[in-house]
Amino acid sequence: MSQANHPEIIQALGKIAACRNEVQGMATLLEAASLWRPGAALKKECREVLDIIDDNERRFERKLMVAIIGPGGSGKSTLVNALAGIDGLSDAGTKRPTTTEVVLVCRSPGDADFLDPVFNSEDLQVIAEPGAYQIDHLLLVDTPDIDSTHQAAHKPLVKRVIEMADVLLCVFNSENPKTRDQIDFFHPYVQRFHGESLIGILNKCDRVDERELKEVILPDFKQHITKAWERTLTSFFCISARRHLKNPNWDINAGPKHHFDQYGDLEDLVTGTYNLLDFTTDRRLKNVQQLRNFAHNEVQGAIQQCKTPLLTASSCMRDVEKTALKEAFETLKNEGTGQILGVNVLLYQKIAQRWFGPVGWLIAIWARILIFGTGLMALFRFGNPVRQIMGIISSLRHFKKAEASIAAGEKSDQLGAAMRKYRMAVLKKWPEIADMLVQGGFEESVRQAETGMSDQSELNETLSAMWQETLGSTIEKTARRFSGMWLQLLLNIPTIGILAHIGWLTVKHYFAEDYLATDFFIHAFLTAGIVMFLSFFLFQAFLRMLSGPERIISRAFEQINIQLDPLQRMAIGPVFQQLDKLLGAEPALPGDLAKTTTPDEVTPPIGS
Repeated sequence: MSQANHPEIIQALGKIAACRNEVQGMATLLEAASLWRPGAALKKECREVLDIIDDNERRFERKLMVAIIGPGGSGKSTLVNALAGIDGLSDAGTKRPTTTEVVLVCRSPGDADFLDPVFNSEDLQVIAEPGAYQIDHLLLVDTPDIDSTHQAAHKPLVKRVIEMADVLLCVFNSENPKTRDQIDFFHPYVQRFHGESLIGILNKCDRVDERELKEVILPDFKQHITKAWERTLTSFFCISARRHLKNPNWDINAGPKHHFDQYGDLEDLVTGTYNLLDFTTDRRLKNVQQLRNFAHNEVQGAIQQCKTPLLTASSCMRDVEKTALKEAFETLKNEGTGQILGVNVLLYQKIAQRWFGPVGWLIAIWARILIFGTGLMALFRFGNPVRQIMGIISSLRHFKKAEASIAAGEKSDQLGAAMRKYRMAVLKKWPEIADMLVQGGFEESVRQAETGMSDQSELNETLSAMWQETLGSTIEKTARRFSGMWLQLLLNIPTIGILAHIGWLTVKHYFAEDYLATDFFIHAFLTAGIVMFLSFFLFQAFLRMLSGPERIISRAFEQINIQLDPLQRMAIGPVFQQLDKLLGAEPALPGDLAKTTTPDEVTPPIGS
């Protein structure tokens, strides 16, 4: 029955692949949240769901499999024989257990080949009956009892059948329907089936009073099974399967008590609707969607149960992280006297690259002097004098590397102090955070603060890189601000004017062969120098007053505060990252996939 090239099947396989990807995403999320205790069991459930989805993809090469499950004595085998239209296919009787193996009824022996690698020969009986025309496109599977003395051997067989089934007929004895152990056993499995693939059946309905059946037994059992299975069955039938055998073989002293029987509606659904080829594709797709919904609801249900303490922990961790980072950066701002000198050097270096004219020349010379002065200061620090002198020479020879040379001096001490502040701020609040995390399902190991801390070397680099980047950006903006064209013209024009006047007088007297005295040039250039230095001093005063090193560092710190939230995402430790993933999980199902069942959608009314 190869249909893999049918357009409907190709579309269904595409949708199944999408569902699989979503379940895989949930499993990946749970793997990432390794410290969250409920995640281990949920991850296992997701893996099982993925296996069943993979099996559903392979099912398009076989017929629709209808499994009949229920407690012993409910009439499962009798129902199989009635639906197949042939008495005696599956053994029925009063001996318990009547069925001791999985019995598959089909029309052709090849229909059951896919079960050979799944069941041992002693656990599976295949009945190929060409005359069972009513189930031409179906595979009817009778399952062994799970409440007999052989239940330990039977339960794994029933579980395997349910995992491979496309439709479940859940059969209960109307004389004693509320068999709690059996209903509880089936609970986790029925959650994985779409509503239209799950049929509730009260068999032997002719063995109880009709009025009691309709007014007491059926409503009470529906309410009971809805509560036990946490879902409403969309189809529910009261039947007498034995009545529809060719030879019911009624006991002379125990005949039917009434003629109310919904078997005809059940038969139309199973051998009519379910027996259609088009229905097979739709049924498998909806079952996969239900599996996806089941996995999603399990994961989201567990997260919702823990959500209140987890949200509180997340909020507290963000506040603590922000405070800790702020204190760390404040330490970087305040620690180390050499930082101000370094900022001054870098500022003049960047301004010198933008200025022209006489004042620009003085700014460039001043930047060189500051670099030399920074290297000279290194002589008075503790350490190896030879290396310090080499540092001075290196600074003078490699002007472009001045920034790195200046920054290296106190970086280690500053970062050490910053990290101590960071750790102290986190450690102070961690016991309170850990309590909330444990309440939210995290392992006890989170009580150790190191579990929630970021890697120190990585955080060191993050803090250092961001501080240097922000400080460098602030210096760059200040340099651009004080390198405007109008400011350069304003401060350069007096010196340029004097130099132009000296030049004009010199040229004029040169061509008149009236050469000027040396005193003229001495006084002229002294005047130009004085004006040039005055302009430079005005520039320095202006710069110092509006954007000195202290102001630049303060502005950089203000900018850091604005950027704390994105930095926080980089600085957070593994616990915070796992918590973030859990709380960021998709809270609802998209669109039509969220629909799993419509109560009483197919159930025929009682008495119809």
